[in-house]
Amino acid sequence: AGQCVSTVAALSDEVLVAARSDLDPAAGRLVRAVWAADTGQLALIIHHLAVDGVSWRILVEDLNIAWAQHHNGQPIALPTGGTSFARWSKVLEEHAHSTEVLESAEAWRQVVRTPAVVSAVQPDRDTYASAGTASVSLDTATTRRLLGEVPAAFHAGVQDILLIAFGLAWTEFLGTGPTPIGIDVEGHGREEQWAADDVDLSRTVGWFTTKYPIALTPGAISWERVRAGDVALGAVIKDAKEQLRALPDPVSYGLLRYVNPDVELGGAEPGIGFNYLGRLGSGAGELAEELWRIDADAATLSAAAAAIAMPLMHTVALNAGTLDTESGPRLQAAWTWAPSAMDAGQIDRLSKLWFEALGGICAHVQHGGGGLTPSDLLPAKLTQPQIDELAQRHPVADVLPLTPVQQGL
Repeated sequence: AGQCVSTVAALSDEVLVAARSDLDPAAGRLVRAVWAADTGQLALIIHHLAVDGVSWRILVEDLNIAWAQHHNGQPIALPTGGTSFARWSKVLEEHAHSTEVLESAEAWRQVVRTPAVVSAVQPDRDTYASAGTASVSLDTATTRRLLGEVPAAFHAGVQDILLIAFGLAWTEFLGTGPTPIGIDVEGHGREEQWAADDVDLSRTVGWFTTKYPIALTPGAISWERVRAGDVALGAVIKDAKEQLRALPDPVSYGLLRYVNPDVELGGAEPGIGFNYLGRLGSGAGELAEELWRIDADAATLSAAAAAIAMPLMHTVALNAGTLDTESGPRLQAAWTWAPSAMDAGQIDRLSKLWFEALGGICAHVQHGGGGLTPSDLLPAKLTQPQIDELAQRHPVADVLPLTPVQQGL
């Protein structure tokens, strides 16, 4: 372990690049750690083959447990790890040939036929070393609403709301009206609902990420109404949410595209990337001073180490996460773009549009917006107008099928 750790006075681009350059998966070198003695910072550089966004939360938790045990003179005893990556790989391979996955192929073929709205990456010019980058941060008040009351009002997930706002921003940016926008979405990939009961990935470190395309068509609405959180925004959000709900299980796309050799999906993957990493850190505002937390400037500090001469995966990519700071949670977003297709001014406008859409959605909920959509009430087959009419008459929590006795009456 000592060979993985080095000590410097302070972190710098040169130090981080050197540590990253020392990684060599073929030789088993997947981890490097750099301790900055003067600033009290620890840089952990881990190859993506061995770690993903969820893994970092596990690692920070383990680091704090081990640190507290060492600090108190106790032997270090970490919680038991989860299901191994090797076993999960076998589970995925079996699932790739299941009827459920095979039946989703045509739906994915339709998604990948979505026409591109941005120019393709030019591999010889658009690399991670030459890419444009920018980082932005949302205020704590809006972030809190996006984590709680907003998704609750629409019976959606945080990622759903962020994606819908992202689609609205792109529609306004492109100026093309309601046009399908292909977005390559990353997910945590730890989908255990169809696996055996003894599969538990909650404490497994590894690269489980799923990647799947969506085709989102936000409804027609003026930008003034979006920013104001107008009542018309509610219908747009609900329709977009139903578009997301209509997609097959995201895991099935990767299984068909990369694992099952008998299925051909065709098409090209979208040039726009979106990745929400969830909540990063461990409640920094509540942690004792001696405990470890993710640095608020981690994205900026690690940018140089990530700047390698490898072609970009997307023309424009947004990587976002919620970081717990001393003042509360803040949504932080890192934009990366291909210099052959976009410039800093365009990304700045796109970023502002996204934040404006998020603010508008929050305002809409504060004004009483929200409500159920057809996918919330399955197996009942109700249209959105029918649901809205019911909601005007009575508070609706769910719609249940009749029991046999009720049917007989």
